[in-house]
Amino acid sequence: MKLRIRFVILLSGLLVFMPPVAQGEVVSLKECLVTAMENNPSLAEGRLNIEAADQGIISAQGKHFPRLTLDANLTERQDPWPYIPAQSPTIGAHFSDSYALWSLNATISLYQGGQITTGVELAKVRERIQENVLTLTRNDLIANTVNTYNKFLQTGKLMEASQASLRALEEQRKNAQLLFDVGRIAKVDLLKVEVQVANEKHRFMFLDESGKTLSATLRFLMGQQPEALPTELTPADSLALPDIEADFKSGLNAARMNRADYLIVRAGVHEAELNGKIAWGKMLPTVGAFGGYVDQYGFNPDYQQGSWVAGVNVSVPLYERSLHADYQREKLQKSRAEQRLLSVDNQLRLDIQTAISSLEESRNRVATAEKSISQADESFRIEQDKYKSGAGSMSDLLLSQAAAMTAAANYTQALFDYNTAVVAYRRATGTLEEYLK
Repeated sequence: MKLRIRFVILLSGLLVFMPPVAQGEVVSLKECLVTAMENNPSLAEGRLNIEAADQGIISAQGKHFPRLTLDANLTERQDPWPYIPAQSPTIGAHFSDSYALWSLNATISLYQGGQITTGVELAKVRERIQENVLTLTRNDLIANTVNTYNKFLQTGKLMEASQASLRALEEQRKNAQLLFDVGRIAKVDLLKVEVQVANEKHRFMFLDESGKTLSATLRFLMGQQPEALPTELTPADSLALPDIEADFKSGLNAARMNRADYLIVRAGVHEAELNGKIAWGKMLPTVGAFGGYVDQYGFNPDYQQGSWVAGVNVSVPLYERSLHADYQREKLQKSRAEQRLLSVDNQLRLDIQTAISSLEESRNRVATAEKSISQADESFRIEQDKYKSGAGSMSDLLLSQAAAMTAAANYTQALFDYNTAVVAYRRATGTLEEYLK
């Protein structure tokens, strides 16, 4: 469905000086989106967060492995010290004022109430949360890029219509000047045209500056520095009326599977559950094994002795008030997360229903605005003929032209609103990635 402004065609042969719409680097919406996905620093930050979360998984898994330490010590004392204690009544201690030792020790956790295994699972959940945060950032970037691009297209159409209006007004001003010079019209009629020309020029300049701002915004979303690239962008596509099937039930199912904010909150419930398991595990016994080898040296008198050690340690927490409080806190956190999930689920329903209503309303406005263009163009044509024949007034001619311009602007606005509603529906259902296909 294309924008139809008949009075532009009728007056296209009028050659009146007007600065052309600036042409720059021509880009399609798909090109803008691909560049944004590759270069936007927000996405790079999100990918780094995922890498950091992946290292968190490796760290949590590392607690399953033994811990090895190498220790060394060199001591100098004023008085001799029994650096090797007596081993029996017949084997006395060894004294020295200078002694050293080195030891290799290993410890391994055998059981910690499931804290280690749960910690690995918790790290994986947090990585998934970071992945969904990245998806949320991607979706925001896609939605902002599509809406900005469509606004750019709308502004371009309005600038074209404004140029056509200016050409028509300039021609009317020339005709009015000629009629005034021969005394056919009053000065006030000429002033009306001149005021309308000034207003339309002001409108065109406003739209031109808006286009430059939108071009800079697109470069920003694409991860570029607007001031470093003076060439303005020019959109290659055109505003269309995309056909989309909007159904509440299928949309809700898609949202529950794809919407990143919903998946983040749902993962938050699992995270709270795992935190509760870890808090409970801290109140359970822990079992660990240890072993090591130590070499000790005395220098005055000279002596050396090596020995090894191995064993198992068991720790049973009998009572610690803070551990019980922590466990109760995590249970409350899980309940809070579940309520949050319910709230987000209700928000999904509201967003989808609102988006569907907006789609229907904007689609109807497009149809209505398209019809009004034909009516406004026909009214303008009639007023032109009446004015040329002397039966019409300058005021009626200008009013009909303004009505034609308003009808064209309303149609373009309705088309933009419909495309914005499509973006809102895709955001509500978590299907914004469709724009990348």
